[in-house]
Amino acid sequence: MAEPEELLGRADALMARHRPARPGAQPYAEIPVLDEVVELPRENDDLPLLTELVEPASPDAAQTESLAAGIRASLLAVLQPEIDAVIEKRLADGLTPLVEKMLHQLRGDLQSIAREVLVNAIHAAVEQELGRRKTGN
Repeated sequence: MAEPEELLGRADALMARHRPARPGAQPYAEIPVLDEVVELPRENDDLPLLTELVEPASPDAAQTESLAAGIRASLLAVLQPEIDAVIEKRLADGLTPLVEKMLHQLRGDLQSIAREVLVNAIHAAVEQELGRRKTGN
């Protein structure tokens, strides 16, 4: 690959071939430089001068509050969807395992309660049947 300086040299040579030569022009003419200082007379000076101090008008409280309310509303409108998405993700990440664990525990508790109720019902039915057979009814 060619070096940058070599590429620039080739580009300059190509441009020089296609550029028409100017009669009597030197390749690099001397650049004019301002070397003398010119003093303007003060009495004929037409330059405008700022002679009075202008204070910027300060907004009143109603304008300031209106502007602040507009900024708050704009920011909330832009940020609310992002805030909702972050909350939803955090809830899904944090609550889903907890809810699954609670449902698993609740299922176990309900099965235990159902077995106990069934055992008690069977025990009561058997006792009732035994009591009925003893009395002969």
